[in-house]
Amino acid sequence: MPTADTTDAQLNRLWGAACALLGLFLLLWGLSAVRAHVLDDDLHNRCADLRTASFPFEKSCAHEDGTVENANGLLFEGAFFGSLAAAVACWTLVLTIEASRRR
Repeated sequence: MPTADTTDAQLNRLWGAACALLGLFLLLWGLSAVRAHVLDDDLHNRCADLRTASFPFEKSCAHEDGTVENANGLLFEGAFFGSLAAAVACWTLVLTIEASRRR
């Protein structure tokens, strides 16, 4: 059975991971907002088929030949949704451990 110090150290690392993942998610969300609302703000002036998304923020232009301009990349969206899912999992685990310790 682990000692109290070992359990506290593991819980502290889990808290750190949960906060880091939440920070990564918020950073990526902020970057997508800046890109959509600042960098791609004039995209509607030069695009006939403008597509927007709100989670994560995105403004992209679909061309007739099937290409898409200024869309979020697959790696970006994978990191965005992956960090969200991992943060939720870590926070759930942390809160479950904290609740069980208080009983």
